Amino acid sequence: MLFVAFPFLEERFADDASRTTLSWAVTIFFVVMVSTLLVAGRVADRYGRKRVFLSGLLLFGAAALVAATTTSVGVLVVARALQGLGVALLAPSALALALPEFPNERRAFALGVWGTIGGTAGLIASPLGAGVVELFGWRGVFAFNGIVALVMAGIGAVVLEERRHDKDGSGGPIDVIGALLAMLAVGGLAIVLVQGSDWGWGSSGTIVAAGLCAVASTWFLRRNARMAEPLVDAAIFQNRRFAVASVASVMSQLGFFSAYFGIPLYMAEVWEWSPAQVGIGLLPLNAVSVLAAVPAGRLVDRYGPRGMILFGGTLAAICYLAMGLWLTEAGYVWLAFGMGFAGLGAVAIGNHTTVAALRDVDDADLGSANAGYFMTRRLGSALGAVAVPAIVGNRTGAAFADAYLGVWVFGAAVYLFGGLVVWFLYPPWSKAPAALSSRPA
Repeated sequence: MLFVAFPFLEERFADDASRTTLSWAVTIFFVVMVSTLLVAGRVADRYGRKRVFLSGLLLFGAAALVAATTTSVGVLVVARALQGLGVALLAPSALALALPEFPNERRAFALGVWGTIGGTAGLIASPLGAGVVELFGWRGVFAFNGIVALVMAGIGAVVLEERRHDKDGSGGPIDVIGALLAMLAVGGLAIVLVQGSDWGWGSSGTIVAAGLCAVASTWFLRRNARMAEPLVDAAIFQNRRFAVASVASVMSQLGFFSAYFGIPLYMAEVWEWSPAQVGIGLLPLNAVSVLAAVPAGRLVDRYGPRGMILFGGTLAAICYLAMGLWLTEAGYVWLAFGMGFAGLGAVAIGNHTTVAALRDVDDADLGSANAGYFMTRRLGSALGAVAVPAIVGNRTGAAFADAYLGVWVFGAAVYLFGGLVVWFLYPPWSKAPAALSSRPA
């Protein structure tokens, strides 16, 4: 919904901030979410997944209502940061509450249903967001999300059952310093990508941000290796299935969010479409996923994820190149066909990297493993959204349209890479494997 509203939010704050600066309202959400997911997963495993999930919903909803009422770009960015923290709390807890209800051999199907729910939400969100913007302006998007989140927190308090998996019962300290270092590393990288074209790639601000990223990343990795209870359990990433699928997941999110953030900007900037036109125009990107997710999950349960992920990455890459080189200039009807087939590719690779990563993880490790996986996945989401302003900068009109070809080429490259990584490096898939926990595969 925010991606639909962003071009019109940009109009409201045009006198106060540039596009690259205002894009922090999108980027900061992902930066905070990614950098706090790890500690959130540990907290959920130790103190209760239901408790942490509901806390995340409450924080997300309250911050959304603040964003809906602010007149300041700075307050909007802070509210979005708090929303990112809220999602970091609820995201690993959500799947960790749901997956233990299914045996290992049924989890690809369960995740297919999960993907269908997500695809349906995305399908509804575009026209719903457009309608809200038309009726209430961009503030209505935040108000809607805030109200829904608070209502769902109330329902969840009644419906959900508590789950806690602190296996050793030690209750040792959680590495808060490591979490802060992770935030600095991801934040420094995001600053470089978002502001680099605006400040200049050789400017002092860009160089300082790059240095901050390098120092914080190095310090985090060394600290994590020495900790008795590290924020990131390296053994999880030594599981080859988990590691390879996580890389492919990052690639799929880079590709998807570069389009999902970029296409509304293109429609508003180049075609001068209204919010309603933008919202309806995005429907094909998610429509196919609603129909394809569950049947694809059944196929993956039977045959494994390698072929499905390669198919998805290759199809999405071909569609992105076709849209960039021909279909966008041919008009919306042809672009809609491209988005529809690209959406099929997106669900084939996006859903099943999750299956490939988490299917063999022990239930007791799901909170931490899911947090580690979604950290990498949402890092891809953040960088995918960042890629658009980094490529097109503050260009407008024809110059924007010319530069936008770079967004399509970028998306095609990362999708294809994600499919090939799984095809060549993912280990053989057994039909009903024993849970591997965090042991290397």
